[in-house]
Amino acid sequence: MAKKLQNPATWWNSQTSKQKRYFIIALIFSIIILALSCFVLTTKEIGLTAWSNYLFGEGNSGWYWFSQQLKSTGAVLLQVVIIAALAFMISFIVNLIIGLITWRGKRSKTIGSLFKSLIKYAITIISIGFILRAFGIDVASIVAGIGIITLIIGLGCQSLISDIVSGVFLVFDDFFDVGDVVVIDGFRGTITEIGLRSTKVQDWAGNIKSINNSQIISVTNLSRLTTSIVVNFVVGRNEDVQHVEAIIAEALPLIKKKLPKVIGPISYIGVSNLKESGIELAFSLICNENDRYQINRDMTRELLLVMREHQIEVPFSSTAIYKKDENVGKSASEEEKKTAEELIKKNR
Repeated sequence: MAKKLQNPATWWNSQTSKQKRYFIIALIFSIIILALSCFVLTTKEIGLTAWSNYLFGEGNSGWYWFSQQLKSTGAVLLQVVIIAALAFMISFIVNLIIGLITWRGKRSKTIGSLFKSLIKYAITIISIGFILRAFGIDVASIVAGIGIITLIIGLGCQSLISDIVSGVFLVFDDFFDVGDVVVIDGFRGTITEIGLRSTKVQDWAGNIKSINNSQIISVTNLSRLTTSIVVNFVVGRNEDVQHVEAIIAEALPLIKKKLPKVIGPISYIGVSNLKESGIELAFSLICNENDRYQINRDMTRELLLVMREHQIEVPFSSTAIYKKDENVGKSASEEEKKTAEELIKKNR
């Protein structure tokens, strides 16, 4: 119960620190825009008649002025600012709703990522249309003439159209989801975003690679099935193998309890190699791809603790340091030094 309270499974906790900062800044900005707009437009209603007359004209209401400004082509800059602010606010609210609905599960996150990308493009296009209209450009005639220039645009945007179509197929063909570990063109990482045009993959070091959807031809999804890993551990060459194996047989069930992310039992495979340092033993484990490296480290640690507890030798790489014996070694004479120098010159 206490653990659940400390880290509840909520949408907020599923966000990264960068996403949380963006959310807070966008929320504050949206609230400020909305509050200022409502305050200015309602100055007459809240009793600030002098301000209202100064801003909107004698006897005019802010809302009446606003409707007239939207109809008028004189205040183009104001209309552009209002359109941009409304577009930002609508985009933020819609993306927030989609994020709250689709934050659970890889599949829902994938579909949510695609819809966010689609809404971003749609709002951008619609906003551009309203801005063009504010400048007095007849958008209807432009839309009517699209059929004439469609071929030209299509030839120039073949890669963009291909990326969009490929992105839709990637989502609906269920190749991978947001959160899956994949290998694309030798780049291994976690899918962080699937957009209409590109897919973003983040590796273990935090590097993000953006790949155009049409360029994703071959994908290895490492998250759909469990991963089998082999952990090798070396004991001293003079140890009795059967004695060590008996200790391992008793210890493996206890180790399994300490490694909850291991799926199924831990299997002892046997002696895998005979090295100069000792006898190499192999263990087989099944886990999720995201956990393989940590489980490898944890398994090695637990085996080390077991071997030390039973006083089984675990060899390490070591360096021998020898103290110089003053009585050993003879200094070269001057004649020998000259001979050595001649030899070196000849070799060079």
